[in-house]
Formats: sequence, C-alpha cells, structure tokens
Amino acid sequence: MVRDAQPNLLVGTASWLERERTVQAAVLFGSHARAPGAPAAADGWSDIDLQVVTTAPERILAADWNSIAAGQLCLRVLRPATSGVRKLTLLYAEGEIDLVIVPAWQLRVARFALAVGLHTRIGRVKDSLNNLSTIMGGGYRLLKGERSWGPFYARVVSELPGFRLSDEEILTMADSFLCDLHWVLQKLRRGELVAAQRILHRSMLETNIVLRHEAQCRAQAATFQQARRVEKLLSTEKLRTVQVSARLEYGELLRAAWSALAGLEIIMHELVPEWRVTPEAETLLAPWKLRDGAASQD
Repeated sequence: MVRDAQPNLLVGTASWLERERTVQAAVLFGSHARAPGAPAAADGWSDIDLQVVTTAPERILAADWNSIAAGQLCLRVLRPATSGVRKLTLLYAEGEIDLVIVPAWQLRVARFALAVGLHTRIGRVKDSLNNLSTIMGGGYRLLKGERSWGPFYARVVSELPGFRLSDEEILTMADSFLCDLHWVLQKLRRGELVAAQRILHRSMLETNIVLRHEAQCRAQAATFQQARRVEKLLSTEKLRTVQVSARLEYGELLRAAWSALAGLEIIMHELVPEWRVTPEAETLLAPWKLRDGAASQD
C-alpha cells in the first residue's frame, strides 16, 4: 500500500464530514490524534480512526466513499463495534479509514445521564461511557462539533476511568485460564492439535493480554488494548507473558501452554499477589507435567 497518501484520505474525509448536515460531530482519535513522539503515535501503517455522531447513520453508510476520500477504494466492510454501534472499515490502496458510526440520539442520552449523574446507576450507560473514555483517552481531536460536544468528551475522558477490571473479575479470569489449560492439555494428548492451538491463542493468550493491559493501567504506564504496540511499550520479561511461539506440533504447543501459565502467574503477582494455583488445581495438572516429562519445560 502507498501510505504516503494517508493525509489526503483524512483531508478528503474530514472535508466531507464538515459539509454533511446530518453529522453533528466528527472526532479523530487513536494514533493520528497523538502528538509526534508520543507512545503509539501515527506512523506510515496507522489506520485513520474517526467517530462520527450522526442523525442519519444509514446516510453515512450509503455515501459514495469511493470519491469522498479521493482514494482507490478496495474493500468496504460494516462490522459491530462496542456499545452496540457499528464500524465501517474502508480499505483504500492508500490506507485504511475506520468510521465508528454513533447515532446522535444515543450519545445525547449518554450526555444527559452524565450531566445529571444517572450514569453511575445505569449499567449500560456507564459501560458505554467507560468504553468511550478508553477509546478517547489515548488522544482525540474534534474535527466538527467542538462547541456542542467538546465539553462532553473532555468530561468523559477526565472523569471516567475507562474499561477496567475489578479484582473479582481478574480472579475469575485467572481460574478460567486454568480450566482452559487443562482442556488444551487433554486435546494435545488426544492429538487434536488444531483445537488446542485455537484455545491457546483465542482464550489463554487473550486472557494474558487483557490482564497485562490492566496491570499496565494500574501502574499508570503507557498501554493500549488488544496488545497494540506492546513490542515497543513492554520490557522483554513482560513481553514474554503475552506471546506464543509454537508451530502445529505437539511438543511446541505443549511448551507454549505451560509458558502461558508462567506468564499468567507473573501478571497475577502484579495484579492480585495472593492468587495462587490451588493445591487441588496443582493436583489436577500434575499428571500432565509428569506424563509429558521434559516436553513440559519451557
């Protein structure tokens, strides 16, 4: 892809959003909204992330995006996003634009709830505002609607903690990890390598990634969801807790499973130090370690 043309994509899109009467606010967030040199600032491969607050979502979806951004549109995909909204991904030869499309009425309800203090008592609104705080907390800039919506976004980012985990939720995730580990070990012994590989990546590694993000948040260290930029943000030791390196081969998958457990234990020591693999769980897992011998050693 020709990434040098990304600024043209943003200029064309921002210009159209400014003119479009159904758009009440347009917010640039993510890497392109961060100052140069800041953690995870935009580079030549960064997507353009925009949140669009509109009174007519279907009009935005039906727009001629092939000409709006002045690029060669190669793929257009509409997918669900957090808080019940939708994300329109536009993949151009010159770069990628992600439009999070928010119905204006939905954000007005959230703004009212925040203004009168109801957001603390309505779980769905609280969760939506925390998701918004998480998304915008890494940096944002209003391209349209500053006067009407600027104070709302500023308050959300400054007052809402963002998506965070309680100790109880963390403990549940850690114990669920042990269940997944036992399942993976069983599947490996049966020769179901693909099934084991799937859960190792989709569940066990994902648990470590989510918990590592929470640990970074609690330490007030730079961090982003979904393991973004971790290679640059984490130390070598911490990076090992959120990585898996294994081919579709019994011994490699087995070592990766035990390595993931070691990573979980390191992260849990930071989050909830009193957590341990219970004696009962140790007894359940012990036969697998003995049976597989040296292969279980990372």
